[in-house]
Amino acid sequence: MRVLLFLKNECRQSFKILCSLAFILALALAIATAIGQTERMIKSSSAKAAEQFDILVGAKGSRTSLLLSTVYLRDEMVSLTPASALTLLNGYKGVKWSAPLAFGDRVDDSPLVGTTRSFITLGESRQLKQGRVFATRHEAVAGVHSGLEIGQTVFPHHGRIAGVGHKHDSGFKVVGLLPETGTPWDRAVLVPIEAIWAMHEKYGGLQEPKLESWLTQGQFEKLPGFSAIAVKPVSISDAYKIRQLLSSASAQDARGQSVNLMAIFTGEVLVELYATLDSAMVAFEWFAASSVMISLLAVLITGFILGELRKPQFLQLRTMGAPRSYVMQVVWLLIMSVVASGVIIGMVGGYGLAQIAAIVIGQDTGIAMTPSVGLDEVKVGMLTLGLGAVFALFPAIKIGRSQLR
Repeated sequence: MRVLLFLKNECRQSFKILCSLAFILALALAIATAIGQTERMIKSSSAKAAEQFDILVGAKGSRTSLLLSTVYLRDEMVSLTPASALTLLNGYKGVKWSAPLAFGDRVDDSPLVGTTRSFITLGESRQLKQGRVFATRHEAVAGVHSGLEIGQTVFPHHGRIAGVGHKHDSGFKVVGLLPETGTPWDRAVLVPIEAIWAMHEKYGGLQEPKLESWLTQGQFEKLPGFSAIAVKPVSISDAYKIRQLLSSASAQDARGQSVNLMAIFTGEVLVELYATLDSAMVAFEWFAASSVMISLLAVLITGFILGELRKPQFLQLRTMGAPRSYVMQVVWLLIMSVVASGVIIGMVGGYGLAQIAAIVIGQDTGIAMTPSVGLDEVKVGMLTLGLGAVFALFPAIKIGRSQLR
């Protein structure tokens, strides 16, 4: 007797029940694998977004807030860093380049960032995708996904929430586009930091400086502060020396008050954030694993029920001369067809859920994310398949050992 022929007939009779079980198992497995892919995707993409920021200098406070506001352009409360902090950096030879950053305004939905040429070009190591670096106070360089084009004039508004806050009178003409980085900076609009000071009328009594002329004058104490300073060290040893130097230093602001400084490695702060993420993901992973086990138990129970419902047919096969092994094969293959279908659909569905998560998170954060099926997901799929094979033995053995009456 052909096992596959009987199995095909049985699948046709119980098609709806078997499909429902396969769907339940696939859904549980899809969630389980999507969680792992999403976690790995978030870690790798966020780490890549922080690559161009080796060291961040700011006023002493929350390390996490400094990281999120600078690297990911999130709305975080950070204290102003005195401009005189640049004196410490300029006096150290281990600094390859440094650039101040000033946040707080927007151009529609794009954050407006005040900075210098050093940051635009990353110390002359980066070429623009189109155009050139700003040369006057009313020019801007836009991110490739900011929706702006070269030659377009934009007017920023006060505040970091789009549509809220008064508009500034001074406009900026876009003269360059940054290359795509896959980070929130692809949406940003970068302007001379002097323009940010001018819009907020913060000059500390100084005459309006020319573009970046204040960098060579050395009168940082009278200038407004920055949100942060991005620093590129010459070597790893220089990076540790810079952090040690600035973490125990202070600088005077424009009002003559002393402000304690801090310097952070973006990688170290990310590791701390990842540790918090791992703690949260453990709960999700246990939930997902429980869902898969419950789904397998449902398949097992249904196997027993189907076995009892089809028991007269199996006994009839036995009376016709079919061996016990034949009946056991039919039951085992019937259950395994459900498990195998659920695993295949679940693996594909998990990748699909991770893709949806990548789109949603990417739109919210501006970070380019790409999920991938890794060894961990393959292990989960194989483990589910193996457990399903073991579970399928119980109803198969029970039906196969049924006595003829």
